[in-house]
Amino acid sequence: MRWFSTVTQYLLPLLCMVCENPQAKIVCHACRKRIAINRSQIGPSCAVCALPIKPHQSICTQCEEERPAFDRVVYLDLYQEPLRHPLHLLKYQKRLACASGFALLWNIFHQHTLKTCDADVLIPVPLSPKKLAARGFNQVWEIAKQFDLPKSIRLIPNLVICQETHTAQAGLNRAERTASMHERFALNGGGASVIRGQHILIIDDVMTTGSTIHSLAATLKQSGAKQVSAWTIFRTPPWKS
Repeated sequence: MRWFSTVTQYLLPLLCMVCENPQAKIVCHACRKRIAINRSQIGPSCAVCALPIKPHQSICTQCEEERPAFDRVVYLDLYQEPLRHPLHLLKYQKRLACASGFALLWNIFHQHTLKTCDADVLIPVPLSPKKLAARGFNQVWEIAKQFDLPKSIRLIPNLVICQETHTAQAGLNRAERTASMHERFALNGGGASVIRGQHILIIDDVMTTGSTIHSLAATLKQSGAKQVSAWTIFRTPPWKS
């Protein structure tokens, strides 16, 4: 039936999630090329938090002064067009096909990262119960479950719960985000036995100040995780405090 699938793909083409032109793939060749050019223009970044650094540095000044709870961040692109709009379509207009598009791009541009990943457990950054009920799905999980990961990695979507907060994160500076994140995450029952001594991989969609991933990583390490890495679709440029 492979031939039927191939024929159907061209008879009923998808719309590219970026340029919205009819294509056989969720992200067309021209848009992939544009994204590749954007990625090639990104300079050196901190080995820990992935913020821009000077060529002679390996770790940014901020991480040298105070290491975050996570050990490493890898991202797909800066939080910019042409990919910012498809993420909004996924999150706010329920365009679930865009999740496949982001996974496709990750699988293309991060083949080495995927093949060499030595994590034991993958978890998405959880949504609060209120946000999950309103959206109906966790966009991060929809992307993550389509990564071409080694089969040895366990994917556990509900290992951590996000407790309700009354403060929206958008628009807060780094210090405000960190304060509002305090004790936001908790392990589900039995979670500690799953992560004890393990390398945990966190998946997120947008990393701004790093406070969310830091807080989640701190919760995991306090519960016995040996190492915590993070993959995020977007990394924002340096923020303004």
